[in-house]
Amino acid sequence: MNIRKQGTTLTLIPESDLTANNIEGLKDYFIAQLKEHSDFTHIQLDAGGIEVVDSLGVNLIVGLYREAVSRSAAIEIIGAGENFIKVANFFRLPSLFPIKKAEA
Repeated sequence: MNIRKQGTTLTLIPESDLTANNIEGLKDYFIAQLKEHSDFTHIQLDAGGIEVVDSLGVNLIVGLYREAVSRSAAIEIIGAGENFIKVANFFRLPSLFPIKKAEA
């Protein structure tokens, strides 16, 4: 887990799959980072290190989206691989926020 802050953009970098066995730790970490860096206007979730996303992972992403909306902040996912894109499309996440594919 890692973050990068540039101006008012907060980039969350999970560096692991978004699955049931990782979710609690990621959720707690993300919440702590959102509180610590509360001046953000833009959240990025860097999906470059994510291979697998299960339903709890989708729930975590939707929770980040709701948190962004509640703070009038924008959210996007960057660096998404093919597997991530498939799951995102299945759950219609692109209708909520932009998802950018990983650069080849």
